Amino acid sequence: MTLRLDHVVIAVRDLDTATADYSLLLGRTPSWRGEHPQYGTRNTLFRLENTYVELLALGGSGKRDARWAGELERFLGEHGEGVYALAIGVDEVDRYARDARKRGLQVLDPADGSGVDEITGGRRAWRNAQVPLKSTRGARLFFIQHHSPPEALPMASLASSNAEAGVERLDHVVVLSADLEASRQLWQEAVEARLALDRTFPDRNARILFFRLGDITIEISGGAVQAREGIGKPDRLWGLAWRVPSVEEACTRLRAAGIDVSGPRPGIKPGTRVATVKGEHAHGVATLLIEHTRESFAPESRLPHSGAFDAAPERRAFTAKALDHVVLSAADAEATAAKWREVLGMPPAETLHPVGAHMKLIRIPAGNAFIELAQPLSEDHRLARSIGERGQGMFSIAVEVDDLESAVADLRAKGVPVSDPEAGVWSGTRIARINKSATNGVSIQLIQRA
Repeated sequence: MTLRLDHVVIAVRDLDTATADYSLLLGRTPSWRGEHPQYGTRNTLFRLENTYVELLALGGSGKRDARWAGELERFLGEHGEGVYALAIGVDEVDRYARDARKRGLQVLDPADGSGVDEITGGRRAWRNAQVPLKSTRGARLFFIQHHSPPEALPMASLASSNAEAGVERLDHVVVLSADLEASRQLWQEAVEARLALDRTFPDRNARILFFRLGDITIEISGGAVQAREGIGKPDRLWGLAWRVPSVEEACTRLRAAGIDVSGPRPGIKPGTRVATVKGEHAHGVATLLIEHTRESFAPESRLPHSGAFDAAPERRAFTAKALDHVVLSAADAEATAAKWREVLGMPPAETLHPVGAHMKLIRIPAGNAFIELAQPLSEDHRLARSIGERGQGMFSIAVEVDDLESAVADLRAKGVPVSDPEAGVWSGTRIARINKSATNGVSIQLIQRA
């Protein structure tokens, strides 16, 4: 089952103050101001490109659920404001909970939840499952399956016309651990998140585990050498790194708003520039702004440097299994198929008219792959434009992958532009297209078969 970081929860004491501060910090207006009547809490949500952040505060004087409002109250009393919980998105929370219990993760029974937007009256519904702190080493986690469509939570709009200065997405979450081996077992074996890297930095006396949830990294940081006194100690959700188009512009905007920022400066990863947000505006969250350049997405930027070394090799998020098919554009698919039969002895096997696609497809088997002849049936079809510009012939290549969602998330995290997954024209397939700018002008389609 594909996991993703659905959202991050930040515990705050005064929701109005925190909402104003995070509107400034993110450079965006809230997506949602709501309440959870069944939990006894209130919240503000900011939806970004790849996740959303939730500011969570206690509600009014009404009934408070001990598992939610009671636990939040205890957290604020013991730790103060800060990163409170990570919500991991799953497709089927009941099935995930059953499977996780078999792996030793003590997941509570899933329960339905809902929220109401105080401004618009809009409603959202979900189903989530909590995990007791003793089973997550002190880092609050819960799993969530949304019943409402994504558009029920609108994007947080930019507060100014300078898009370069606002936060685009969440880059990574920082978790502090005194017992990294126990943390690795939790995330890799019990949660089943993908361990992308296990790297040690001797000069910084640090070891960092990089887990991937969709296109967001969970960075678990600890000492380069395991200290005996750290064994068994709980982890701590500590910081968030927000990706911005320009760290210079973001710093200028924040300083103008009266927010203390240090930087910009070169990041640890080659090709990145970072700045640290200081002061009370972050509400107890260690906050980093990070700008990626083309260099930071290059393969060599992920190699160890300055004496660092890897304890385990990088594991890819997906596998390219095989060439699935090659698409050839044709002004007359029937005539072209006849030529393939005549010249190469390769007869067509199937003709398809996808509903609403305004094209005709003919499939010609070719060993474990096939040739797809694609004929446009309207003058404004992209196939027709391609034929008009370059003539008939090679149009695109389809590569089969084992996990389309993970492939899309992983490529986007590396700076490769790729479209959202969608249903393919052939039965039982889903596809996503890589922008030709990343593939030397070759149109490549990723495809996953049911």
